[in-house]
Amino acid sequence: MARSGKLKGTLRRGLLLAMAAGTLGGCTAAGAAETSYITVAAAQPRQEGENAAVAAQLSGADTLPARFNPQSKWDWMDGSFELDITTEGAPREGVVFTADLLLRSDGKPQFQGRMNVETILLVGEGKRWAQCAMPAQLRASNFTEPVMRDGAAWYRARVAITFSGTVNTDVNGVWTNGVAFGQVVNQPVTGIKVFVAGTQCSYQGQVRLENASLGYTMGSGDGVSVSTTVPRHSQTALAAAGDVLTFESGARQALPQVKLADAKATAATVRTARYLAAMGSSDHVIFGHQDSVWSKAGTAASPLNGLSCSDIEDMTGSPAGVVGFDGLSLAGKEFSAALWNSSFAQQGLPSIDIAALGEPAANVKALAYLSNYCLSRGALVTLSCHMPNFSQAGVRAAYQAGKEPAYARYDFTTSTARDKGGNPMQGILPGGAYNAQFTAYLDMVADYASQVNGPILFRPFHEGTGSWFWWGTSTCDAATYQKVFRYTVEYLRDKRQVHNLLYVYSPDGNPGFFTEAQKRYPGDAYVDVIGYDNYQTDPSPDSSKWFADFSSGLSQLRKFAVQHGKVLAVTETGVNTSSPALGDVVTGLPRTGCADRQWFEKLLDAAASSGASYVLVWSNNSEMFHTPFVRAVNGDGSLYGHEMLDDFLRFYNDRRSVFALDQLDVVRGIQSGLK
Repeated sequence: MARSGKLKGTLRRGLLLAMAAGTLGGCTAAGAAETSYITVAAAQPRQEGENAAVAAQLSGADTLPARFNPQSKWDWMDGSFELDITTEGAPREGVVFTADLLLRSDGKPQFQGRMNVETILLVGEGKRWAQCAMPAQLRASNFTEPVMRDGAAWYRARVAITFSGTVNTDVNGVWTNGVAFGQVVNQPVTGIKVFVAGTQCSYQGQVRLENASLGYTMGSGDGVSVSTTVPRHSQTALAAAGDVLTFESGARQALPQVKLADAKATAATVRTARYLAAMGSSDHVIFGHQDSVWSKAGTAASPLNGLSCSDIEDMTGSPAGVVGFDGLSLAGKEFSAALWNSSFAQQGLPSIDIAALGEPAANVKALAYLSNYCLSRGALVTLSCHMPNFSQAGVRAAYQAGKEPAYARYDFTTSTARDKGGNPMQGILPGGAYNAQFTAYLDMVADYASQVNGPILFRPFHEGTGSWFWWGTSTCDAATYQKVFRYTVEYLRDKRQVHNLLYVYSPDGNPGFFTEAQKRYPGDAYVDVIGYDNYQTDPSPDSSKWFADFSSGLSQLRKFAVQHGKVLAVTETGVNTSSPALGDVVTGLPRTGCADRQWFEKLLDAAASSGASYVLVWSNNSEMFHTPFVRAVNGDGSLYGHEMLDDFLRFYNDRRSVFALDQLDVVRGIQSGLK
């Protein structure tokens, strides 16, 4: 093995693009990262002699120094490990690179952050790069085995990376993500490069690579994933006939009458509100998940592994009962028309003519198509809006007046909801300096809603009782917040004549939130659903104190909702971590070492008895996730993946949890316009 030069620029560009895009799962598209976890399903050769023809055990070892910057999110180690190899023919999809990574240490390594091990296959005589889109990720806890090398003490971790689905590569001089494996790896592999990067990693010392191999045998696994022991049970569907909702037990719940903010709301919108109100009066709760059908943390789907484009569906066989999207996708910052065309449209769904529509309108259509896809599968849809600071909204140079809708004039990607300068809340009201930009954004929401074949739970200005968004307490008083919320409803409902929205007001659940939540409440004429956003940070093995506080806040909102005749929902929740040492990023579940392994079961206990109609946890992607995920399906049908899989399966198996397939007939009835 020889040390190579510092190939930082091109490689880093490809990695950052892959990570920013997230994982699209079975809907993997160009620009989307395809998770490179080990897949047990591909562990054995698929035909006699195949492994012998491709496998290569690489002798020797090499050592490089590492001096990672603990403040950096992505800091390359100087140099790379370069392995000489020539396979007999082109490897097939599912080929696995395994190696031992050793750290020089006289005691068990105690560094903070993580190391990312990136592997590139060099293909053919031209040594074209085929980069696995997500690196193997190692923490200090992975280096558990002490070994001696040349009289020195080292600690070893096993790395296993599967090349499956797509890779990143150079296409005509442009670094491109999401290219099909077989299009790139179509000649013998003539070398392998291994790079190591630190993410807020404090390790300083020697790194050694040895015992590398390429083949279809997994090796010892990643030391993190587990197999499930809880079988998945199917659930009986709910049914709604007339004014009665019938549960699987035979219990019946009346669909109460509701008074909505929109007196002209469509029959389907009214029916949805009544269904949610009935759920809130029962001991059942609908499970929701943000971005659930297109962004995932688990292994991307392929015809070989039996997985889907959804972590929830991988675990349960059903989509989430509520699927959340955000206005960021309307602007093309999360989902987009390009992703739709390269993923869902490849499965027989309509494609979008981006050139004819223009990119802004095409992105809006893509999210409408995705919402309709969810509704057709039994999921309700909710739209939050991390709106840009409209004082910083730019004008698109490519805008084509007369061809594109008026909202396409503005670039809504130039700022974020956390940019708080410029006094935007006053400025977006009628007569304000930014009213044109704001109403253009609302026109974009209206265009989206007009293309969705069902109701949308619309949740603008969420967590306004906190201080982190430009509509929060640090930049906006209660009276202004109320004015803006009311103006938003009036503009969509009265001026744009949008009648398939249910308006959701969702304060944050930080301590003492309720007083501010009451002050900022826009009024009964502008709200249909009272929401509750509350995350647990750094759970302990006993989360009883947090769940008691969670339930107390929810109880306050329940009384408020009942007094005002509104539906109640947990509109955001999940586990957060406060430092990279406790998880892979500063939000989401840790990849391993979760303190409370019954967290989802406890959430169900709290939510099902609270009067909440649904509970939604935040999104998953390759770098951050709020639910467990599946890496592979074992031969016996059990699942292999995140350590909290069993907890989530118990959550799913409980009769009180409701997923999309449980309510499929109800949602289809709503869409058909039943009154």
